[in-house]
Amino acid sequence: MSLLEVDKINSYYGDSHILFDVSMRVEENEVVALLGRNGAGKSTTLKSLMGMVQTKSGTIRHNGTEVQHLPPYQLARRGIQLVPEERRVFGSITVQENLQLAAMSAERARSLDEIYETFPRLAERRRNRGKQLSGGEQQMLAIARAMIRNANIIMLDEPFEGLAPLIVRDLIEVCRRLAEAGNTIVIVEQNVRAALSLADRCYLINNGHMVFEGTPTQLQEDNSVIEKYLGVKV
Repeated sequence: MSLLEVDKINSYYGDSHILFDVSMRVEENEVVALLGRNGAGKSTTLKSLMGMVQTKSGTIRHNGTEVQHLPPYQLARRGIQLVPEERRVFGSITVQENLQLAAMSAERARSLDEIYETFPRLAERRRNRGKQLSGGEQQMLAIARAMIRNANIIMLDEPFEGLAPLIVRDLIEVCRRLAEAGNTIVIVEQNVRAALSLADRCYLINNGHMVFEGTPTQLQEDNSVIEKYLGVKV
């Protein structure tokens, strides 16, 4: 039994059909990359898994239990955490208060010491308000908020978007440490090389249809698929 099993889900925005029979699986302690062009359906997939977009058919199982009809707050309590592309940190309160607020509703929150050990930069900035952080620091805080809730799946939506290359390098290292520590991660990312450097397996989505599943090595060996659906060379 996979930690997360998605079987032929169909999702809509109003009358617009966005995801078509999308299936995927995520195993415990695995990093899965979901790749595709802009508008391919990557973020919609994450939002469907998080209950922010309702599926009209298909099933989503978390630890063997069907969860496709649960609201986001119940999914969060089960350990599914989405780090949105917009980060959505609270700008008017401090780094530490952002973390404490996230921990309040968690059944078994991790300690602040553990979070600061993983994110030394946040320890240095713990008394700074969210709006005083750089884009990279805000992204670290957004990931740390998911981590402090002791998530069993962390879903990252475009975590490297709009960040300087040096910051991206640091964030990739943070994600690598999280993976090595046994965290289960689903990452949606336009930076294909960065995503593949972290992933154990990857999926490729195009116009709401899954068109590839395999390892990063298998994807990198199939240049026709990469160029057709991503328009890049890796």
